Amino acid sequence: MACPTCNDEGWVCENHTDKAWNAEGCTCGAGQPCRDCNPCDRDNPPRMPPGSKPIWDVDEGWRH
Repeated sequence: MACPTCNDEGWVCENHTDKAWNAEGCTCGAGQPCRDCNPCDRDNPPRMPPGSKPIWDVDEGWRH
């Protein structure tokens, strides 16, 4: 069953966290990981959108 918040995209709009962050959803702000299906923390990086490349910063940790 697809995530009802982001439609399994894994990302939501930072301004409207109830809308998927994609062409069919919302793109008015930057994307952020969906709290329902893509939780992340310092030790667990988020599942990235297709075509994205996560960056590891020695001082800051995961950057996306």
